[in-house]
Amino acid sequence: MVKANSRIDYSDFEHIMIHLAGERGWTFKFGDESVPVEAVFNHSTYAPALLSAAETELAARRIGGDLAFGLEGEGNSLFGARVRFVSERNTFLSQFWRIATTALIIESLPRSGNSIMLDQLQYVLGDRFADYVETATAGAF
Repeated sequence: MVKANSRIDYSDFEHIMIHLAGERGWTFKFGDESVPVEAVFNHSTYAPALLSAAETELAARRIGGDLAFGLEGEGNSLFGARVRFVSERNTFLSQFWRIATTALIIESLPRSGNSIMLDQLQYVLGDRFADYVETATAGAF
């Protein structure tokens, strides 16, 4: 049983989403490449784009749900950003909103056969974290 004052870590969200993906039979692709479920919900891969899209969706629907997350630049990430939870706003209600809206976003992404296509997520963050991606890329050469 979870206590009311328990801390909600990113790994809690990640594990719930991985379990939900298994239950719903979600498989993922980016371009022609299969993407492991664990990579989709990782805090430095697709999660920054998924949670940002979820936040935008709530705002567009004028729903006051607080996902209680922030993004910080990280050179060793897929889109230049990683997710961090804002501890003073991070509640069980925030966790509910994160799970529900992320599932909604995933279900709304295009499909190719049985796979959910993640390609559109590369545009969600725009250029906000491009400097981190370019820095990481420049260091690789």
